[in-house]
Amino acid sequence: MVSCTHSPNRKVTRAFYYWKTVYKPTHYEQQRLSELKVQHTYLRLCDMDWNHKTGEPYPLAVVRIPSTIPNTTTIIPVVFVTQATLNNVARNKVTDLSLRIASIVQTICADAGINPTEVQIDCDWTSTNKDTYFALLRALKQHPYMEGKLLSCTIRMHQIKYTTSSGIPPADKGLLMCYNMGNTRKPGNHNSILDTKTAQQYLGGIGSYPLPLDVALPLFSWTLQFREARFVGILRDVSPEMVKNSSLFEVKNKNEYTCLKDTTWSGYELRTGDRLRTEAVTPTDLQKIAVYTAKRLKNTEVNIILFSSDSLTLSKYLTNELETVYNSYL
Repeated sequence: MVSCTHSPNRKVTRAFYYWKTVYKPTHYEQQRLSELKVQHTYLRLCDMDWNHKTGEPYPLAVVRIPSTIPNTTTIIPVVFVTQATLNNVARNKVTDLSLRIASIVQTICADAGINPTEVQIDCDWTSTNKDTYFALLRALKQHPYMEGKLLSCTIRMHQIKYTTSSGIPPADKGLLMCYNMGNTRKPGNHNSILDTKTAQQYLGGIGSYPLPLDVALPLFSWTLQFREARFVGILRDVSPEMVKNSSLFEVKNKNEYTCLKDTTWSGYELRTGDRLRTEAVTPTDLQKIAVYTAKRLKNTEVNIILFSSDSLTLSKYLTNELETVYNSYL
């Protein structure tokens, strides 16, 4: 019963993800985050990917920070580690990988005037590469740069439910990722970003998870392209509204559209009969998953991180709608 009752007087820290390659928030973005009294920004620094030609890991899409970040903004650096990196790095090279990651974080943060209290590693590890990943986390925790800092790592829903096969990462705390829970490659009119019924099947036991958990919730939307029932790709920067308002498409279901002719649209090649599925997250869905997880978290302090803080995404939600989500965890 304790795990299903939310902690009294819980301290909630409001946060957002920033996931662009140049850190330069617009005036609108800054204004919206100020209205919401957001305290932390989780800033992706780079992807740690694998170079198959050299046989070494390397930083991909490193963020550029044009000027020193004011001390009024609390920045949490994030490094995304790819599956290719975990699957290819030799076990005796894991310490070298941790040194590379720590050096990147330290250099970028020093140049931008960031003195982080937490460093986050984002990785969707598997049962086959968890030993390598956990060794990487242990090596990072032992690095001198991490002295006095928390090490957090992202945790997907299946890793919560199947702890025996997934293992428990050796981090100070986890970040529960409450999105990307469906199969994007599967045709049909389901929502692969957020489905509250699916989430509940995986998250009933979060109160007994050994690590304290923060929570990340989705604000983004996207459009998926299918051809003859086969997944083609994600049409990035193509919003559901753009598809809905275009005469190129015929409505088939509530979020499925059929292309009426061969064309190039918004930079993408489309053929007659291609099916587009638009996916978005409603304020109602956000509130449902917030209430569900809030009741089951055991920790008395929690960071609630919304993804993400770009203008297009923020413009789709009212301030009071996002306030309600944050306040669900109090």
